[in-house]
Amino acid sequence: GERADKKLAHWRGIAAATSEQCGRNRVPVIHDVMSLSDWLRSTSNSIHAGNTAESTASSTRMLLSLQDGTRPLAEVVKDLSHTTPLSFLSGPEGGLSPAEETSAIAHGFTPVTLGPRVLRSETAPLACLSFLALMHGI
Repeated sequence: GERADKKLAHWRGIAAATSEQCGRNRVPVIHDVMSLSDWLRSTSNSIHAGNTAESTASSTRMLLSLQDGTRPLAEVVKDLSHTTPLSFLSGPEGGLSPAEETSAIAHGFTPVTLGPRVLRSETAPLACLSFLALMHGI
């Protein structure tokens, strides 16, 4: 509702301001709010339809997971080219529910871990980006 619209406008403002601050010439797209199940379905539909407009449709998909036995991010990406598009699904603090993780995996996401520490929901994606930047010397 109205609250979601206000949050969306806020997030889009943050994306524009941070892009300007760091000298980025393209502002990341902040899509409308939708449920996880709807989003997973829409990305799967894009893949099956051959639509590459959706960023996750043609990328290596990774799910940040707190589950035991999950492979480290470094291990999963070590053999990927630095030009391989990557998509990350990061949940709320405490991670996604087991049912949500199962659904994401069924939609082509590979569970990965950033290590033994639990990061805040706004910190985990930044940790992924920082790791990838260091890995590729960006």
